[in-house]
Amino acid sequence: MKVLHLAPGGELCGIATYTTNLMGHFKEKCNHTLFEIPPKLEISRLNEREILSFFDDFLNKAKDYDVIHIQNEYGLFCGSHPLSFGLKVYYKILLGLKKNKKKCFTTLHSEPVFLKALGLLNFEERKCARMWRKIYKLFTAENNIHAICHTNVSQNKFIRSGMRNVHVITHGVISRDIDHRRSLKRKDDSVVLSLFGFISEYKGHDLALSVMDLLPKNFKLSIIGGRHPDSSSNEIGRVLKLANELGLSDRVLITGWVTPGEADYYQQNSDICLAPYQATELSASGAITWSLTSGKPVIASNINSFKSINQKHNCMLLCNRSDRLEWVWAIKKVAEDINLRKRLIDNSRKYCKDNSWTNICKQHMELYSE
Repeated sequence: MKVLHLAPGGELCGIATYTTNLMGHFKEKCNHTLFEIPPKLEISRLNEREILSFFDDFLNKAKDYDVIHIQNEYGLFCGSHPLSFGLKVYYKILLGLKKNKKKCFTTLHSEPVFLKALGLLNFEERKCARMWRKIYKLFTAENNIHAICHTNVSQNKFIRSGMRNVHVITHGVISRDIDHRRSLKRKDDSVVLSLFGFISEYKGHDLALSVMDLLPKNFKLSIIGGRHPDSSSNEIGRVLKLANELGLSDRVLITGWVTPGEADYYQQNSDICLAPYQATELSASGAITWSLTSGKPVIASNINSFKSINQKHNCMLLCNRSDRLEWVWAIKKVAEDINLRKRLIDNSRKYCKDNSWTNICKQHMELYSE
């Protein structure tokens, strides 16, 4: 079986990492090729006609493959143009694959948030909603066009938006061998919290800092990550400014972008991993899976994607995403209760084993082969 993947490339993108892990764990069961979507900066230089032409080349290449697998975040196809144009491009890709009678899968990494803002004057969102109605009608067994999402909650939302032929496959978890010899011996009673992943407003760095302001001074925060490569905004400066305003500058560390080995080091030398996400539309998070493999207890927001993880494995302590006092209580509880820490860590290991990339690829193979 020959499978062609359409996804971003590179090392500094969550979906690119997801695709690399997916393609790398099928072993020799089928042949996989990546057709790389250009980086945001590069595709932003293209006009609409050039973007459409680029994806026409993809459709021509797809004719030689048995299965097509698209990784979709809604902004991947639009460059510097409106999101509605990106949806138009995605629609044309699906139409071309339908015409060529190709079995097609799209992994939808987030829910269609533009359906929430359909006020009279929200012209762009209304355009997106109209295009979405065209898109979801293509997802039928007859067309052999399938959607994959990561949770039952997301599946229900896609179905309610009009889509059919929606499958659930959990986000895969990579295995990690952490060198425990790199753990630092502390000379004080500090408790180190860590927050892993690209710095972005939806990941709750502001909340983490406001929680730190309520914790005793022996609590420290390591922010393991930097600005997303597609962003040119002031995320790092904004976090530093807030930390300074709260008098936390000497208790907060921002590492900037790190290699996997450096991430291992910082997480190994933390006591608790935090994931205070504020976005509710995520179907999954690669960063949370990284924290679950760290061997440290995880405290996270009680958003749907994290609640889905916890339903079976109970591997995180979940808090209201905006309640600072609950976060303070949870952090102190985990820091003081050795039995709770052990239970969370043991349950995380079970979750990671059950959802290893090897097991996730087996589920993909079953879908590909149906």
